[in-house]
Amino acid sequence: MKKAVIAGAALLTLVFAVPAFAVDISQPQKGIAPSFDQMKADRMKKIDERMTSLQEEKACVQAAKTQDDLKACWVKHKDEMKEHRGDMKMKGGPGGPGGQMPMQMPPQGK
Repeated sequence: MKKAVIAGAALLTLVFAVPAFAVDISQPQKGIAPSFDQMKADRMKKIDERMTSLQEEKACVQAAKTQDDLKACWVKHKDEMKEHRGDMKMKGGPGGPGGQMPMQMPPQGK
């Protein structure tokens, strides 16, 4: 009797789970995929922001006179990076809702 109940529960799970996944797959993605030029511009902007942040950290480290100054530079930079990660999470990350699809490298033929 227990085997029949377990088998029935498993069958019902499959019956309801498969159509649920099919609905998600069959729906078109919302919005329009960004163009190559837009993706490139966004990527360049993010690189420039990182470079600026690193240059500010470098200047802070060069100006540091004590261990506490050095630690303050590290904490400030770490907080800035957390803020950027938070922004990414809100967007859903690359490939997520509102994010960009990750760039795919073409297959290497040998």
